[in-house]
Amino acid sequence: MKLILTALFLASSLAFAADDMAMKTTQLDDLVRGELSAIKAYDAAMEDMKDGKEKTALMMIRKDHDSATTILSKYAAGKKSVLEDTESAGAWGVFAKTWTKGAALMGNRPALTALTQGEEHGISEYKEALEDKNLPADLKKTIKAVLLPNQQRHISTLKTFM
Repeated sequence: MKLILTALFLASSLAFAADDMAMKTTQLDDLVRGELSAIKAYDAAMEDMKDGKEKTALMMIRKDHDSATTILSKYAAGKKSVLEDTESAGAWGVFAKTWTKGAALMGNRPALTALTQGEEHGISEYKEALEDKNLPADLKKTIKAVLLPNQQRHISTLKTFM
């Protein structure tokens, strides 16, 4: 099973790299796409989740990612290149869903680990965004006050089930 997950990871990573090279993305693109990917990953994990408490927690975290997508999309409004670029999660979304679904086949713990890794990646993306001079100050304030704390809370929640 580990070999299958590794193969899925490599194939999806190659697709993501090709997708990223095919178009020049902005930090806002990356944030929106990351949140869309998180939604797909949580949907995939919840399909196979059996424990009611865990599933309820995942539903709440997914709701946070949906809210983050709404917040970030508000900043993308009117920017045609950003909107076209982030209508879907792209190759990264395929990777997130595939990785999480593959992990879920091995049980809740690997799926929760995959989700935790995604949340940690999200923290890195948000910290990187705070350094981006092209992002509006009010968006950076929202990242610091809402989005980053949510990511950190998600990790804490996921770790309680591992």
